[in-house]
Amino acid sequence: MAILFSNEIMDAVVKELHKAIDSVQIITAYCKEKTLKYLDSQINTEVKEKKLLVRFRLDDILKGSTDFEILRYGIEHGWEVYVRFDLHAKTYIVDNKRGLVGSANVTNSGLNIGKSGNMEMAAFVDVEPGDIDKISGLFNDAILIDSDIMTNLKKQYDLVEKEERKEGLSWDNSILKLFNPHINALFSYELPDDFELKSGEYFSFLDEFFDGNKDKLKEIFRWSNIYLWLLDTLRKNDGCMYFGELSASLHNTVVSDPKPYRKDIKKMLANLLRLIEELEMEEIVIDRPNYSQRIRMKNY
Repeated sequence: MAILFSNEIMDAVVKELHKAIDSVQIITAYCKEKTLKYLDSQINTEVKEKKLLVRFRLDDILKGSTDFEILRYGIEHGWEVYVRFDLHAKTYIVDNKRGLVGSANVTNSGLNIGKSGNMEMAAFVDVEPGDIDKISGLFNDAILIDSDIMTNLKKQYDLVEKEERKEGLSWDNSILKLFNPHINALFSYELPDDFELKSGEYFSFLDEFFDGNKDKLKEIFRWSNIYLWLLDTLRKNDGCMYFGELSASLHNTVVSDPKPYRKDIKKMLANLLRLIEELEMEEIVIDRPNYSQRIRMKNY
């Protein structure tokens, strides 16, 4: 398995796209319209299935990391366009057989087009049937963009585009509720340690320093695996659970080796709930009706 660097990645991607017969799947955190157009032009017109999965957070669009126009371009040129809000992967898959996995987004800098290329690394791998099942799961949990959803997204984007505030903004609940990912496994490093919500504090499970901007940290936390797991678990339990049963569920979900003790899981869960309260997450209500903490989804 050869490791590819920078401009080698683009050459390899184009070479594989030329070979595509049945399908092309692109998974990328960021995506620029000009780069997508170029990749699309390298695909044989007889390829029937083209799928694009993008992270597409509102603040990504406002900061210019991703172009809003990729939605319309993709749909008009035969792509099924999906969006998630927790995506970090960069993967290019051809005919469900070959895949490039690495750090290169579908942007000029990611694929080293022009003079402003990043130093990226990637490698081509053979894709096994089990891998395809996992990748299909990413698409199944994502939001498939249609004209109505695109109109709603555009309306929200236009409302905030000219605002000075560019961090910590999110789509409204009419969009967020469409994204219900299923988190079937967690590692202990994805759970919060003890913390103080003060400037300079490092949240290792988010790989993020708190700079005093609570809205920014709140938006990053919103798409962490542990918070998505919590929402999904509550939905499966009629929107409400008590601390003990939630702790047991979390213990069964964590797959780290060695697995943390139950007392450690309870401490991490307590840290999670305290962070939810301090960040004032709108979706969750935490109270104590019978001495034990009750965690429930608001307006479930």
